[in-house]
Amino acid sequence: MRNPLRLFIIIFSALAFLTVLSVCPWSKWTGGRLKDFNLLGDVLPATHTYDNATSDNLDPELVALLSEPQTDTVSEHAEKADTLPPVPYDFTAPVRDGSVLIEDYDPSGKGITRLSEILSQSGNRKVRIAMVGDSYIEGDILAQDIRAGLQERFGGSGVGYIGAFSQFPGFRGSVNQSCSGWEETEIRKMEASDPLRTILGHYHTAGEGAMTRYKGSAKPAHVTSWTSTTVLFKSASQGTITLSGSDTQARSFPVGASDDLQAVSLDAPTADISITTDVPDLKVLGVWLEGNAGIVLDDISLRGNSGLSHRRLDATTTAQMRRWIDYDVIILEFGLNVVSVEQTDYTAYGRAMTDVVNNIKTLYPQAVILLLGVGDRAIKQGTQYLSMPTLPALIKAQRETARITGSLFYDTRAAMGGDGAAVDWHARKLVNADYVHLNHHGGKELADIFLKSLYTTLQ
Repeated sequence: MRNPLRLFIIIFSALAFLTVLSVCPWSKWTGGRLKDFNLLGDVLPATHTYDNATSDNLDPELVALLSEPQTDTVSEHAEKADTLPPVPYDFTAPVRDGSVLIEDYDPSGKGITRLSEILSQSGNRKVRIAMVGDSYIEGDILAQDIRAGLQERFGGSGVGYIGAFSQFPGFRGSVNQSCSGWEETEIRKMEASDPLRTILGHYHTAGEGAMTRYKGSAKPAHVTSWTSTTVLFKSASQGTITLSGSDTQARSFPVGASDDLQAVSLDAPTADISITTDVPDLKVLGVWLEGNAGIVLDDISLRGNSGLSHRRLDATTTAQMRRWIDYDVIILEFGLNVVSVEQTDYTAYGRAMTDVVNNIKTLYPQAVILLLGVGDRAIKQGTQYLSMPTLPALIKAQRETARITGSLFYDTRAAMGGDGAAVDWHARKLVNADYVHLNHHGGKELADIFLKSLYTTLQ
């Protein structure tokens, strides 16, 4: 080049621009959808570089827990552990016919039997399943394909629960949602005394002109249409809630002021429903799009959630909610926002989750509880990606929680392939660039694996 100074300016400007980009908190600004990156990460020597994809959205209760001094004391519920057979230190997930089995820690040994009996009732009634978790199941990933498989085998239609508002409505492919005029309150920011602290983890308050619309989706199966639409809410004022759609006659429901939960339902086959209201500050817990019988599986996800907030749910509101929405099976998927390379002992988290599970068991005494162990995730070590070495310690604590509470447990990481699974799944384009979160194809793959495990276990 004739002008070396110009070349130097171009190169320097490009490096300066990339440097500025590399110090921007992209994860924080985009809610974890874009990763932070280090311009010199592959150049400077390091034993490891740890990218916690959700570190900017950590659960404040988790931060508080991990900052507390660790002691050898146990929770009041952990005393039950002495009456249950201990899990050997070198325990590995049981396998039959190539499938990782669901482990039964019910003291009676009949947890799997209860699950089988519940599923067998789907021909005569709605069998409600709540899948409660973090960003691993956000956008109905994993849950939508488990739902589709169960509905194919046991009947049912519709996506079940969905919030009145979504910040990223296009991310979820199992329902087409458009919404406006709502304010969200999520459980990690609720007052401890908020009566709307429920297993749903958030609610939405209507502003002027608030509306939401749901249209059925062609994929996955059984969510194109549904036969029942239910809105669960709390209202301090009078007014109306109107449900209407392109294939249903509009119907307005009168709403009175009450300290109790209320619900309105439209029993009519539909593939398109709009909800509007003139009730000031109407607080909507959720909307349910479902069939008259079969499987209803609710995807209840909250990005950055460690699960710890569910230690304190409102018993009165939950009891009222169960009049309309009562769960037969509750699947808890947590741990993604807990594990790190720095944390090698998860005993304290396991004890806190013991309180979570026992609280849920108290509020839903007839429900079967299934804990999903955390899936595999990888970190960068030099120029290679390797499974996070502290994952087995977290899974051990999660399994111990299942044992102490007498719940079911599924070793998700083992089912994915164990050590190195995240690297393999990334190579097969089943997890995102963070080597953590499943994409929709990965969700379908893991759902198929889980369903095969479920049916093999039930045999």
